[in-house]
Amino acid sequence: MNGIIWTFLGTLLTLSVTTLGAAGVFFVKKEIGGRLQSGFLGFAGGVMIAASVWSLLLPGIEYAEENGQISWLVITCGFLIGVWLLILVDYLIRKWESFQVKRNTAMLVTAITAHNIPEGMAIGIAFALAAQDLQDASRLSGAIALTVGIAIQNFPEGTAVALPLINNGISKKKAFFIGSMSAVVEPVFGVLAAAAANLVKGGMPWFLAFAAGAMIYVVVQELIPEAYIGEEEKSGTLGFIVGFLVMMILDVAFG
Repeated sequence: MNGIIWTFLGTLLTLSVTTLGAAGVFFVKKEIGGRLQSGFLGFAGGVMIAASVWSLLLPGIEYAEENGQISWLVITCGFLIGVWLLILVDYLIRKWESFQVKRNTAMLVTAITAHNIPEGMAIGIAFALAAQDLQDASRLSGAIALTVGIAIQNFPEGTAVALPLINNGISKKKAFFIGSMSAVVEPVFGVLAAAAANLVKGGMPWFLAFAAGAMIYVVVQELIPEAYIGEEEKSGTLGFIVGFLVMMILDVAFG
């Protein structure tokens, strides 16, 4: 199994789902229904949180111990680096936004693109980890489940990017293109992360913890708040629970 090839295929799937979401501009005149969107985002958030624990953090701890490293220190530092990097990205985005009269096209696309980077990296690292131990089926199933969770989250995200662009006077075709390309960074950074993880195997615990920190930050900062739209709290919560359980069962059952 080649982790880089699997990463490319996985991130190609997430990019394709984003494209499908962006294609919504040709069929709808308003955003996806609140209940459905809350359920989707909650499900994706649950999958990504569970994946961060079982597919990233726990294997990272095992790798650190095998390498003779202080596992809790390595994992904590890697996790915090991932979180702080996303905090820096958020700060720079808001700093840029403060100079704008309104949230324009460039701002919107930049914000979404920035948050797609750690998702692609997480997929790349998960598949790189699976490729290093083909006897452990849970790692491959975890990487696949993580990819599916991110893909599900990307569908409403693609729509959420493309639809507002129409309101800013951009044509449907251009809005579709911009919305679909907001996830193009996922294959790029996914493959780079997988390659880096293969080259620097001693750094695998750092990569895994970094990806987990970045992923959890995205879920808490972006997905969970978005899942609580209007009076649709229960849809988001139930979606989160189902997503978490599905990911946990996949990891534990194949472990």
